[in-house]
Amino acid sequence: MKKWLTIAGILAFIFARAQNEFAATAFYNEFNKIYSDAQNGFLTNKGRIKEAAFPELATEYAVKLLLPLADSGKIVYPLSGMPYVIYFFEPAKSRLKIDQRGLNLREAIVIAFGKPLFTRTEAFLQNDRLFSSTFYYLNAGDDNKKTAIFKSSIYQQDGLYYLAFEIRGKAP
Repeated sequence: MKKWLTIAGILAFIFARAQNEFAATAFYNEFNKIYSDAQNGFLTNKGRIKEAAFPELATEYAVKLLLPLADSGKIVYPLSGMPYVIYFFEPAKSRLKIDQRGLNLREAIVIAFGKPLFTRTEAFLQNDRLFSSTFYYLNAGDDNKKTAIFKSSIYQQDGLYYLAFEIRGKAP
Protein backbone atom coordinates (compact mmCIF):
# COMPACT_ATOMS: atom_id res chain seq x y z
CA MET A 1 0.00 0.00 0.00
CA LYS A 2 2.85 2.39 0.83
CA LYS A 3 4.32 1.70 -2.60
CA TRP A 4 1.12 2.90 -4.32
CA LEU A 5 0.91 6.00 -2.13
CA THR A 6 4.49 6.89 -3.04
CA ILE A 7 3.77 6.45 -6.75
CA ALA A 8 0.53 8.45 -6.46
CA GLY A 9 2.42 11.22 -4.64
CA ILE A 10 5.10 11.37 -7.32
CA LEU A 11 2.50 11.46 -10.10
CA ALA A 12 0.56 14.20 -8.31
CA PHE A 13 3.77 16.25 -7.97
CA ILE A 14 4.63 15.81 -11.65
CA PHE A 15 1.10 16.74 -12.71
CA ALA A 16 1.12 19.84 -10.49
CA ARG A 17 4.51 20.93 -11.92
CA ALA A 18 3.32 20.36 -15.50
CA GLN A 19 0.29 22.63 -15.24
CA ASN A 20 0.37 25.76 -17.36
CA GLU A 21 0.40 28.81 -15.10
CA PHE A 22 -0.85 30.98 -17.99
CA ALA A 23 -3.87 28.78 -18.75
CA ALA A 24 -6.50 30.92 -17.05
CA THR A 25 -9.47 32.97 -18.16
CA ALA A 26 -7.92 36.11 -16.63
CA PHE A 27 -4.83 35.69 -18.83
CA TYR A 28 -6.89 35.11 -21.98
CA ASN A 29 -9.13 38.13 -21.31
CA GLU A 30 -6.25 40.52 -20.57
CA PHE A 31 -4.28 39.26 -23.55
CA ASN A 32 -7.23 39.93 -25.86
CA LYS A 33 -7.73 43.43 -24.41
CA ILE A 34 -4.07 44.25 -24.94
CA TYR A 35 -4.01 42.77 -28.45
CA SER A 36 -7.13 44.74 -29.40
CA ASP A 37 -5.56 47.92 -28.04
CA ALA A 38 -2.36 47.16 -29.99
CA GLN A 39 -4.38 47.18 -33.21
CA ASN A 40 -5.51 50.72 -32.32
CA GLY A 41 -2.03 52.06 -31.56
CA PHE A 42 -2.05 51.43 -27.77
CA LEU A 43 -4.43 54.28 -27.02
CA THR A 44 -5.78 52.63 -23.84
CA ASN A 45 -2.62 50.95 -22.56
CA LYS A 46 -0.23 53.89 -23.00
CA GLY A 47 0.73 55.42 -19.66
CA ARG A 48 3.20 58.12 -18.74
CA ILE A 49 6.31 58.69 -20.82
CA LYS A 50 9.43 56.92 -19.57
CA GLU A 51 13.08 57.72 -20.02
CA ALA A 52 14.22 55.58 -22.94
CA ALA A 53 17.64 53.90 -22.99
CA PHE A 54 18.16 55.28 -26.52
CA PRO A 55 15.85 58.29 -26.93
CA GLU A 56 17.20 58.97 -30.40
CA LEU A 57 15.77 55.61 -31.55
CA ALA A 58 12.47 55.26 -29.68
CA THR A 59 9.98 56.78 -27.25
CA GLU A 60 8.88 54.58 -24.36
CA TYR A 61 5.77 54.63 -22.18
CA ALA A 62 4.64 52.82 -19.06
CA VAL A 63 1.86 50.27 -19.50
CA LYS A 64 -1.54 50.59 -17.87
CA LEU A 65 -2.55 46.99 -18.64
CA LEU A 66 -0.12 44.41 -17.35
CA LEU A 67 -0.28 40.92 -18.82
CA PRO A 68 -1.04 38.46 -15.97
CA LEU A 69 2.11 36.94 -14.45
CA ALA A 70 4.31 39.62 -16.05
CA ASP A 71 6.55 41.58 -13.68
CA SER A 72 6.72 44.71 -15.80
CA GLY A 73 6.24 46.08 -19.27
CA LYS A 74 6.60 49.08 -21.54
CA ILE A 75 5.26 50.37 -24.82
CA VAL A 76 7.86 51.30 -27.40
CA TYR A 77 7.31 53.63 -30.35
CA PRO A 78 10.42 53.24 -32.52
CA LEU A 79 11.31 56.06 -34.89
CA SER A 80 10.99 53.57 -37.75
CA GLY A 81 8.63 50.65 -37.62
CA MET A 82 5.47 49.83 -35.72
CA PRO A 83 4.92 50.26 -31.99
CA TYR A 84 4.93 47.29 -29.65
CA VAL A 85 4.38 46.44 -26.02
CA ILE A 86 6.94 44.23 -24.31
CA TYR A 87 6.31 42.34 -21.07
CA PHE A 88 9.00 40.87 -18.82
CA PHE A 89 8.52 37.83 -16.59
CA GLU A 90 10.28 36.73 -13.42
CA PRO A 91 13.82 35.50 -14.17
CA ALA A 92 15.11 32.11 -13.08
CA LYS A 93 18.50 30.52 -12.50
CA SER A 94 17.47 27.48 -14.52
CA ARG A 95 17.24 27.58 -18.31
CA LEU A 96 14.87 24.61 -18.16
CA LYS A 97 12.42 26.55 -15.98
CA ILE A 98 12.37 29.52 -18.37
CA ASP A 99 12.07 27.23 -21.41
CA GLN A 100 9.03 25.57 -19.81
CA ARG A 101 7.51 28.95 -18.97
CA GLY A 102 8.08 30.01 -22.58
CA LEU A 103 6.30 26.89 -23.86
CA ASN A 104 3.44 27.49 -21.44
CA LEU A 105 3.16 31.09 -22.64
CA ARG A 106 3.12 29.91 -26.26
CA GLU A 107 0.26 27.48 -25.55
CA ALA A 108 -1.74 30.17 -23.74
CA ILE A 109 -1.23 32.68 -26.58
CA VAL A 110 -2.48 30.17 -29.17
CA ILE A 111 -5.59 29.46 -27.06
CA ALA A 112 -6.25 33.14 -26.30
CA PHE A 113 -5.73 34.26 -29.90
CA GLY A 114 -8.22 31.67 -31.16
CA LYS A 115 -6.72 31.42 -34.66
CA PRO A 116 -3.93 29.26 -36.03
CA LEU A 117 -0.48 30.74 -35.48
CA PHE A 118 2.76 29.69 -37.13
CA THR A 119 6.08 30.11 -35.38
CA ARG A 120 9.70 30.40 -36.34
CA THR A 121 12.39 30.15 -33.69
CA GLU A 122 16.01 31.19 -33.89
CA ALA A 123 18.74 30.85 -31.29
CA PHE A 124 22.35 31.96 -31.07
CA LEU A 125 25.22 32.31 -28.62
CA GLN A 126 26.93 35.64 -28.09
CA ASN A 127 29.77 35.95 -25.59
CA ASP A 128 28.76 32.59 -24.08
CA ARG A 129 25.22 33.88 -23.48
CA LEU A 130 22.24 32.21 -25.10
CA PHE A 131 19.55 34.18 -26.92
CA SER A 132 16.47 32.74 -28.59
CA SER A 133 13.45 34.36 -30.19
CA THR A 134 10.19 32.90 -31.41
CA PHE A 135 8.22 34.88 -33.98
CA TYR A 136 4.47 34.28 -34.39
CA TYR A 137 2.81 34.66 -37.81
CA LEU A 138 -0.67 34.35 -39.26
CA ASN A 139 0.58 32.67 -42.46
CA ALA A 140 2.76 29.57 -42.70
CA GLY A 141 5.02 31.05 -45.37
CA ASP A 142 5.92 34.23 -43.47
CA ASP A 143 9.45 34.58 -42.21
CA ASN A 144 9.96 38.35 -42.15
CA LYS A 145 10.62 39.28 -38.53
CA LYS A 146 9.00 42.69 -39.04
CA THR A 147 5.64 41.15 -39.99
CA ALA A 148 5.43 38.88 -36.93
CA ILE A 149 2.45 39.76 -34.73
CA PHE A 150 4.06 38.45 -31.53
CA LYS A 151 7.58 37.69 -30.40
CA SER A 152 8.83 35.84 -27.34
CA SER A 153 12.47 35.98 -26.30
CA ILE A 154 14.60 34.05 -23.86
CA TYR A 155 17.97 35.46 -22.93
CA GLN A 156 20.67 35.11 -20.30
CA GLN A 157 22.07 38.01 -18.33
CA ASP A 158 24.14 38.07 -15.13
CA GLY A 159 23.63 34.36 -14.50
CA LEU A 160 19.84 34.50 -14.81
CA TYR A 161 17.51 33.54 -17.64
CA TYR A 162 14.72 35.90 -18.72
CA LEU A 163 11.50 35.59 -20.71
CA ALA A 164 10.06 38.57 -22.59
CA PHE A 165 6.95 38.75 -24.78
CA GLU A 166 6.06 41.39 -27.39
CA ILE A 167 2.69 42.21 -28.89
CA ARG A 168 3.20 44.14 -32.10
CA GLY A 169 0.79 46.98 -32.77
CA LYS A 170 -0.31 49.38 -35.46
CA ALA A 171 0.40 53.08 -35.77
CA PRO A 172 -2.24 55.23 -34.01
